Order: sequence, then structure tokens, then C-alpha cells
Amino acid sequence: MSQASTPHLSQTSVPRSAQWLADHRWLYVIPVLLPLSKAYAVAGALSSRLLRRRTGELRRHRRRVARMQARVRERARRGEGGLISTARPQWRSMSPSRTTSYKDGAFLVPAKLDGILQVDTERRTVTVGPAVTMGRLTAALPRGWTLPVVPELEDLTVGGLIMGYGIETSSHRYGLFADNVESCEVLLADGEVVVADRTHRTDLFHALPWSRGTLGLLTSVQLRMVPAHPWVRLSYHRLGSAAALTECIASYSAGPHPPDFVEGFHFSPTEGVVVTGTLVDRPHARDGVVNQMGRWYKPWFHEHARTQCRLRRNTEYVPLRDFYFRHSRSIYWAAEMLAPSTNHPLFRYTLGWLMPPKIAFLKRSETPGIRRLYLQATATQEALVPVRALPEAIEKCREAFHVDRMWLCPVTLRRSEPGGMVSPGTPDGLYIDIAVVFETPEPVRRGLPWDARQATRTFEAWLLDNGGFQVPYVATHMTREEFWSMFDGRPYFAARKKYGAEGSFLDIYDKAGCN
Repeated sequence: MSQASTPHLSQTSVPRSAQWLADHRWLYVIPVLLPLSKAYAVAGALSSRLLRRRTGELRRHRRRVARMQARVRERARRGEGGLISTARPQWRSMSPSRTTSYKDGAFLVPAKLDGILQVDTERRTVTVGPAVTMGRLTAALPRGWTLPVVPELEDLTVGGLIMGYGIETSSHRYGLFADNVESCEVLLADGEVVVADRTHRTDLFHALPWSRGTLGLLTSVQLRMVPAHPWVRLSYHRLGSAAALTECIASYSAGPHPPDFVEGFHFSPTEGVVVTGTLVDRPHARDGVVNQMGRWYKPWFHEHARTQCRLRRNTEYVPLRDFYFRHSRSIYWAAEMLAPSTNHPLFRYTLGWLMPPKIAFLKRSETPGIRRLYLQATATQEALVPVRALPEAIEKCREAFHVDRMWLCPVTLRRSEPGGMVSPGTPDGLYIDIAVVFETPEPVRRGLPWDARQATRTFEAWLLDNGGFQVPYVATHMTREEFWSMFDGRPYFAARKKYGAEGSFLDIYDKAGCN
């Protein structure tokens, strides 16, 4: 299966105009959306610097929470029937586009909670609003400190990573992003604001991850911090089969002293790459080179890894922040569908400083026809699978989605006692995140029929049979019964009943389901 750089999307049920716009989207992505995205990023960076110097952030946060409380209580007082949701438009979400919005007819609550409220190095915690992005949060932490898990796209928000899904290449050591939360402040359906942690309201605390805002509205989060070194020493390992790829990831992820970061790529049945990284104080010229991979002219990381692993001496030293956001400029590899040749050296050296396009702007500029075309003619899917089932999961993705390229990340699931929606089903709790990211299936490239729904159903059936978990941000085609046979709904439904979410917030299946 080839990976063409400029895929042609073709489905007969969409207008030709949408087909043409999708095939030539670069005509407005490059001259319009890229400059707008860069201007927005510069404005955001300047704003963040000013906010760091501004006092009274906690008071402003409390005023905004009080307005949210008043809005929720207004619903109860008026007896309005709409289910509660934040007023944030869906095009600003990082989740894949949908043809319909669950916010249609909802009771909308404004929730602009994007403040960094407190940094406490003695207690090793940072308290933030749920709308704070990873890019802004990591830049605001004191020198020498970081988060245990830093997902690799700068626009991902803290709230989305907790209530939805957050993983990174340090997750084999620290678990999911939500596993590193110390406490959550939540606005309930009756307007009360409560704090949930490991000793108070533990049932709510452990039910919140993966719940997608269906138990209450997150108003602030206290996250754990860990000491950090400024550099990452990276090594690249080339593997020739899915079995060898699995064994390499498993061996580096286990043991008493694993590397700080482990990441994998599947490029074809005979080509895979595993990247391992260790935090260090400084580069050592004798065993590697310095790579400032965050600079605008550098190649996209997945292609760099593919090239670097072929070198006999492939060790490099990378600044920590560059490593964290190594996939941001290319949005993994989705950028090649939006604008051809963006990884070509000529583009990178001349216009690479404009990358990446803002995902929110891309979604905002989609016409209904383009949105429908992408849903019918592209594959985006992600799941956690037991580590030993990875070779079969890779083959199932190839069979269902007709793609070769996949991102792989090990994670140790930790929530067992008390459990959450997702608890380890293996003795060591080691799973692999397998992600198909905005790919065009081979039949679509060749102008042949391909059924996105049936492909997803095939993969979901395999997950149900093999102890896997479909991640909550992707649209599911499972029935309600199948969905709740995959996840443990007992703590979730108990929390919904106890904290008044029933009849006030959507059920998580109603948010994620396509049926």
C-alpha cells in the first residue's frame, strides 16, 4: 500500500464542487489559512506573556466560574429542558469533524477558563483552567519542571486531555494524562462547585476521565509536576516486521529503568521504527549530534525518524520543548492532505515558518460537502490494545482501513482500585495506543468504493473480541450495548446518578455514537 503525498478523495455521494475543493484545498490553506494561523499564534504568544505579568488571575477565574454557576442555576429556575454543554463551538475542538452537533438545542454555558492559576514547586503542582493549552502551559512552567505526560500537539487543552483522552511517549511510565491529576474542581448540574480528588468525592474523581463532560463542567485542575532536564537524547531503531516492532516497544517499555520516552511508527509490513529518548542535562558531542528539530525548516518528524534510523550512528540531542511538539508542524502527517509538498525542502525553507495551520481554522473553513467527503473517504481511528495483540491489531487496521502508516505509543493503565471506565485487563497493564491519523484508504486513492462505516465496525468488533478500548474522541459505530461491554460503566453511571447528571448532561455514548 503506497502513501501518496497528494491523495485524491473520491466518493460518489458528494458534490463535484466539494470534491474539487478538497483536492485543491491548498489554494486557500497556503495563502489564507497559514498567514491567519501564524498571526493568531503570534498574538497568542504575546497575550500569554502579558498574562504572566498580570496579577489577579485567580480572582478573574472565580468571577467566570460564578457566572457559569449563575447560568446553570438559571436553567433550573426556568425549568428549561436543554441538556447542559459548554458554549465553545465545535470547530474549536481538536476532535474530528462530525456532520451533526450534539450542541444543537443544548443549554449553553460560556466557559472561558484559560488561566494559569497557581504554580507550587514545593508541592510539585500547577493549577490551571481547563481551556489552557499544552503549548501555553509548558511555556509557563518554571525552568527545570514539566508535566509527567505532555501530549504532542500544542493546541490540545487540559480539559480535553482529562475528560477525553491524553497520551504521550512517557505514558509507559506515568500512565494517561488523567492519571497525573491531583484534583478537579467541577460545576455540577445544580450549580454547586465541588472539589474531587483521591480522598474527597473519590467516586467522582475516578469517573471523570473519558467522561467527555457528561458528569459536570470542569472549572479547574491541579496537575502534578516532575523535575525535568533541558535535553532529550534520542535513539532510532529500525525493525522489519510488526512482531519485531511489538517486541522492541514492549522491551523498552518494561523493566525497572525504562527510557523516559518510547514511540513507534509502522510504515509498511517490512518497515517500522521505534524512537527512544532519555532526559539529559547537556549534549555530548562524542556520541551524537544536536538537532534543533523545532525550527521551521526541519523535516517532519515521522519522515526524519524514517531516515535517521538507517544511519549507523543515529543518536541525537534535542531540546525538550522541540521534542514535546515534534508533530505539531505536520499535525502528524495530516498536513500533506491539506497542502501538497509542505515537507519539501523548498517549501520548508521559504514558507515553513508559517506552519502549522490552525486546526480550528481548518475546521471552520470546511463546507458541509468537504466535511462529508472527509468522513466518507478518510480514516481516523485510535484505540488501546494489549501489547501482545499489537501485530494482529496492525493487520486488522491494514485490512479495514487499507493503510500502512500508524502511530504507536505504549501506556501503562493504572486505574484498577478503584477503577474507572478503563481498567487494565492484563497483569502488567501495558497497552499500545495504535492510531490511524487522517489517512486516505488505498481504494479511495484508486477511485474504488470503500465503506468507512463498515471499516470502523470491523475494527470495533476486533477490539471487543481482544480486550481493546476505542478512545473517546473518535466517532463510534458500536451499538449502545456493545459500547458498554467495552467499558466499565458502573462507576460512571453511579456518579451520574449521585451527582445529578442524569437529565442534565448527555450520556457519553450520545456524544460519541454515530447511531
